[in-house]
Amino acid sequence: MALRFPRYLLSGVAFPGHSSADLVAEARALELDAVDLVVAPGGQVDPSEAIDLIEVTVDCEDAGVQVVMVTTELTSPFDDHAEDVHRGCEEARVPYIRYGAWTRLDGVPYLDSLQAARAGLRGLETLCRRHNLRALVRQLPGSFQEQSGHAAALLHGRLSGYVGMCLAPGEFGPVATEAWQLDLDALDEHVQALSITNSAVESGPDGWSRAPAVLTDGFTDWPQVLAEVSRRELDLFAILEGGYIGGSSWGRDSNPPADPRQLFRNDLHLVRQQLGTRPVRRKSNKPRRWYRPL
Repeated sequence: MALRFPRYLLSGVAFPGHSSADLVAEARALELDAVDLVVAPGGQVDPSEAIDLIEVTVDCEDAGVQVVMVTTELTSPFDDHAEDVHRGCEEARVPYIRYGAWTRLDGVPYLDSLQAARAGLRGLETLCRRHNLRALVRQLPGSFQEQSGHAAALLHGRLSGYVGMCLAPGEFGPVATEAWQLDLDALDEHVQALSITNSAVESGPDGWSRAPAVLTDGFTDWPQVLAEVSRRELDLFAILEGGYIGGSSWGRDSNPPADPRQLFRNDLHLVRQQLGTRPVRRKSNKPRRWYRPL
């Protein structure tokens, strides 16, 4: 049975100071009907209150916006509130949960660090199966999953129906067409979402810094990136995360553009031209009976 989800959603990552109600208002202003809530300290929902996610999602739906994903900092099923976050998503009927950054352990060989990261992801996948959720691993600077080859090693053995990859080419500077093709080849059917972010380098009194930019003016050649996604007929989410680059975001490390909503509108228009407007279709995430996590 095919499941239908919105193709475009606005992420709370783009608005770190916004409450869930404020994020919904931003989505409505952009004519979007789906959002991603950050469940982390300082996010739209504090992890200690994640068990009450159902109340937040009902309020969002009453305002005409669906919560289809939560973004967390979780990297292990033993992290604080991990069980509460997953149970809260299940009760609120939020289908996707997105995890944090797996990094190399201090003084530990790469392969041992990788094995520890894979064990954490395997445990989180078990929580997802228990609570009928789908997982997304996102590319983040300084993490194992920053580069596609390492991400593929992290995801090895994971069932793509449960664990997908959220690629973020706008996070890491210029992306050559050949490198982007290799990213998609390496991660193959795990690629389920695309983080839409962009930045440009600007000179200021404190030296060079990154600042939000429209998709056609920044580091990444987004028309080529999106054209390759369309050519391969990949059925992806587009998660709009604005100018969130390497830990900086509007109102923090860079000066905001005059009209941030117009920046989002321009980006959304470009992405819609390439990816269309049809909902994403997914197969049921229930695994075959014989499947067991490796």
